[in-house]
Amino acid sequence: MKVSPDSSIYSVFSTTSRRPPSIADEKIVRPQPEQTKAPPSERDSQLVADFHARMARQALDWADSDHDGKVTKDEYMRGQARLAELNNRPDDQAANEARWSAIDTSGKGWVDEAGFGDGLAKIFPVSVGHFDQGFAERLRYPRA
Repeated sequence: MKVSPDSSIYSVFSTTSRRPPSIADEKIVRPQPEQTKAPPSERDSQLVADFHARMARQALDWADSDHDGKVTKDEYMRGQARLAELNNRPDDQAANEARWSAIDTSGKGWVDEAGFGDGLAKIFPVSVGHFDQGFAERLRYPRA
């Protein structure tokens, strides 16, 4: 082996030419995008309906004090008063009355889970939005 002034100490021990390590040599793997948790066959309207159904179930569980599967106006008003107290805000009876009117559209004085869901869908309209693929990738893999 011939050592010249431009040779490195590495060339004394290695007979191969020196090259920088590659990504393959370092076994660096870029993470693949995560699969969405929602099945691809579900439509946006089904996702919104599922959201309103979950919200109705939770609201019914919260307000139905006698556990008969129905919420009366009195139970609803007591539930709203408890909620206001827990959140340290005043109990707005007029707003509660207006919401009850939107929930109990038939005027029966009580609603079941389906009626609660329909009323909450009127009070809390939601929709599903989508990011374009490029924006979603930038959110998933921000540059440091």
